[in-house]
Amino acid sequence: MAKKAMLSTMIAGLVSFSLLTGCGPSATTSVSEPQSGEEQQVSQGELKPEPGAELVVWESKGPELEYLKAISKNFEQEYGVKVKVEAVPAIDSVKKLTTDGPAGLGADVFSAPHDHLGNAVAAGLVLGNDVFDEKRISEFMPSAIDGVKYQGVLYGFPTAIDTYALYYNKKLMAKAPETYEDIIKFAKDYNDPANKKFALMWDVSQLYQSYSFLAGYGGYVFGKNGEDASDIGLNNEGAIEGAKFLQSLKPILPININDLNDNIITGFFQEGKTAAIINGPWLISGLSKDSIDYGVVPLPLLPNGQHPVSFSGIRALYVNSYTKYPAAAKLFADYATRKDNLKLRFEMTTQLPPRNDLADDPIITANPDALAFLEQAKHSTPMPSIPEMGNVWMPVSTALASIWNDKADPAAALNKAVEQIKTATLKR
Repeated sequence: MAKKAMLSTMIAGLVSFSLLTGCGPSATTSVSEPQSGEEQQVSQGELKPEPGAELVVWESKGPELEYLKAISKNFEQEYGVKVKVEAVPAIDSVKKLTTDGPAGLGADVFSAPHDHLGNAVAAGLVLGNDVFDEKRISEFMPSAIDGVKYQGVLYGFPTAIDTYALYYNKKLMAKAPETYEDIIKFAKDYNDPANKKFALMWDVSQLYQSYSFLAGYGGYVFGKNGEDASDIGLNNEGAIEGAKFLQSLKPILPININDLNDNIITGFFQEGKTAAIINGPWLISGLSKDSIDYGVVPLPLLPNGQHPVSFSGIRALYVNSYTKYPAAAKLFADYATRKDNLKLRFEMTTQLPPRNDLADDPIITANPDALAFLEQAKHSTPMPSIPEMGNVWMPVSTALASIWNDKADPAAALNKAVEQIKTATLKR
């Protein structure tokens, strides 16, 4: 189910920017006014909740919701602020706030995927995170902090980081592959397409996973940390080289994209046919129910000697700009992302904590799967959060399908995709 949540996050990025801004503060009669100016400024160490403050917090239903309920009791005891935690899907929170926020009905603190941040900021729905000073920022993984920034301003309070890594079957592979060359060599003896035996499988046409090949050679989506839509790096020299290497893997996975999907890939791995697959931490709960002796390692090194650069998704809390209690709301979001509390969150959710000071904690070091994903997260980049990202997914997916299925020239296919992205962006 978490896998579907991640895909839903990306699909949600396709929602038109106008759907959010069209019903934002300028189009709605406001009962509340967004906080601004001096009201937003909070000095580190001086943050105190407003007298009589009460908070409403939105989070997706599941263990993450139970986590916020658990710490809200401690928060109330420590700060005297009552917190009501309500189940609202994180992928729906920004859209819901476009009407509920100005009407004074929205949550004071809400959870949202980082790639919804651009729309939230443009619609005037979120306050900046002026609670984190440089020391606090340094406690988090750089990719987590970058993911909750927009146009250089820090907004979010990171709660978890998602990326993908390599799962391998220990009964089939004597040792974890360290390079893609290791997998290619393994495939020479192992592959048996007639019996559906493959050394490696991944969802090739899904930009989310295949981005690691393009970026590992120097490709990127948008410049300036994903915020400059006029600078597209999906057809630069590095991206083309990465696509060429991706294309070269077709002999070890001689299946067209129409016959590759997550269910098939996961099924073959569970059946002991596929030796290694690329997937995220959300797969672990499903595999634990099976009798597979598997391991998880960071993505193998590319032929250029570089680490593949995976996409990452940042789960975070944000403060509603229409809250009546900005100090209390920021205090709660900060409280929820402190070391001991994110350690508890990992225990309850198994979602990876993006704090550097938890990487060496026994709760993480005793979990080799978590260690592998956190190591890969160090070589990840957040999916761009600007609205123009919605124009990227389909053209690049089509290009990848053409490169893989039809042996299309990678440069020509990526050039076409970039032209389509530019055309769609100009139409906004």
